[in-house]
Amino acid sequence: MMDIVTFGISGILTLVVCIISIILLVLTIVFGIIRAVKKKFKKTFIILLIVTILLGIVNFFTINNLIKSFNEINIDNDESINIRQEDGKIILSDNPIEQLFMTDEKITQILCNDIMNKIKTKDYENIKSIFSNDMINNVKNLDEGINKLIDISNENITDFKPQSNGSETHWDNGQHRKTFRFSCDITTDNAKYSIGFEYDYENPFNNETLGVNRMVIIDENRSILVLVDNETINKGY
Repeated sequence: MMDIVTFGISGILTLVVCIISIILLVLTIVFGIIRAVKKKFKKTFIILLIVTILLGIVNFFTINNLIKSFNEINIDNDESINIRQEDGKIILSDNPIEQLFMTDEKITQILCNDIMNKIKTKDYENIKSIFSNDMINNVKNLDEGINKLIDISNENITDFKPQSNGSETHWDNGQHRKTFRFSCDITTDNAKYSIGFEYDYENPFNNETLGVNRMVIIDENRSILVLVDNETINKGY
């Protein structure tokens, strides 16, 4: 399991190798031009060409492995993550590079962990904070949904598993609104539940929609127990 420090060191080393590769590529081009014009440095050009190609292949696999390794960083039960809203976006890390490289699956896992941690508190206001301001102001049966989450937590949650159900991106004038769809499969002492969420992760057009805008709670027989849905949310950006 890779931690963020190891990932950072690996990233720096990869960057150094990339810089060396760029320098070699420039030298290869320069000596290639000299060879073509003056018919000199044939051996030097061939050596540079071979080394540049080999280093390029190494770079490809190194960067690919680095991205995969980042996805293995352990964030389970990481209560130190301070999820907040800034400039029309949900911020999951104080490190912008860390957030930039997050996969959709990792973002979904962090959001689900945060939601579950708040549900486990059984505190009404704490649970209410997972929903968007637009949802809080427009949905009449939100109280029913929050109270049902408290009831589920009172059954003693023993396990939960996040599951990504895709995302949707709306582009306009170079900016985009991104919505994640995911579910948390929950096991309690009494029963099993699946809670589906639609979560606005980015919305520079209207930051009032950031957070959960739709929630459906389903029991183990696939019957809907509670549905809270902000029907106005998709009528404009």
